[in-house]
Amino acid sequence: MKLNKHFNLFIALTTILFLYTNCTGSRVMNVDDLLKNAESLVGQDVVVEGLCTHVCAKSGMKLFLQGSDKQQTLRAESGSSLGKFNPESIDKQVMVRGKLVEERIDEAYVKELEKEILEKTKVSHGEGEAGCATEQAAEGGVTAGSSEMERIDSFRARIAERKANEGKEWLSLYHIVVESYQIID
Repeated sequence: MKLNKHFNLFIALTTILFLYTNCTGSRVMNVDDLLKNAESLVGQDVVVEGLCTHVCAKSGMKLFLQGSDKQQTLRAESGSSLGKFNPESIDKQVMVRGKLVEERIDEAYVKELEKEILEKTKVSHGEGEAGCATEQAAEGGVTAGSSEMERIDSFRARIAERKANEGKEWLSLYHIVVESYQIID
């Protein structure tokens, strides 16, 4: 009988721990910490909090979180099951939960992007050919308001710099595929 009580207690505690872990997932990180540790977090579920500076007006499927400054910007993308982000999120603290994804920008990617731009088949966001300034800020190293060709030049320069410094012939851009989000304030 005593063994049965201990077994029931064990099952109850295990269930609570399992539910708690699934409900809370990872610890909540700020944008700066996530970007600093992004390479080791790729493919993992993360929870990040930051100031929402922009929701894509064209699709509503991208939300941008800012950390300590504009250089610390992270793109969050909504999946089709989540739907559009609420534009009321702008200028508020927002917490997103989802999987961190790495996008590698290498010379082959840059050449394809350049070809699309020259053939005018590239779909841009924002106004004019420059695209969305917030998206450019999330790419890091690209001056907001840069033209698409300036963006390509920036990618090439940064790839060359990273190859010289780290031996890697690509840039790593990170974003979160969001499963859920909430406005905190």
